[in-house]
Amino acid sequence: MPFLFLVRMQIKKSIAAVLLVSLSVMFSACSDSTPATPKLTLSGDRIPANGNVDLRGAGFTPLADAESHLRRPDGTEFPVIVMRTDAKGEFTHLVETWLLQVGKHELWAIDRTTGVSSNVATFEVTRDQPPPDK
Repeated sequence: MPFLFLVRMQIKKSIAAVLLVSLSVMFSACSDSTPATPKLTLSGDRIPANGNVDLRGAGFTPLADAESHLRRPDGTEFPVIVMRTDAKGEFTHLVETWLLQVGKHELWAIDRTTGVSSNVATFEVTRDQPPPDK
């Protein structure tokens, strides 16, 4: 009987050790897979009315869709544009300002997979003349 008692104790200790290691691996995997917060950056914040803004998105779900939103200075919004992210969860888009109103515009994007929204990036369309081409 003492032999069976010792065997059972060893089995319980082994199971406890396996569970502890398994939980440690699971928690470390979860912390490593925490998605980055989606972020937008712009090539400038003051753009002539006949210029361009380079929009860059990062931190989105890789190989998935992101909804790009653009709000005019009067508060109305352009139709949503869907962008496809690359394997790194990034995208780029050229915003041509020649049809935009003069004033401040707001841009943000929503990751369709997670529903998480990016920061709001702003730029101002101006009546300024672009620098001459060299």
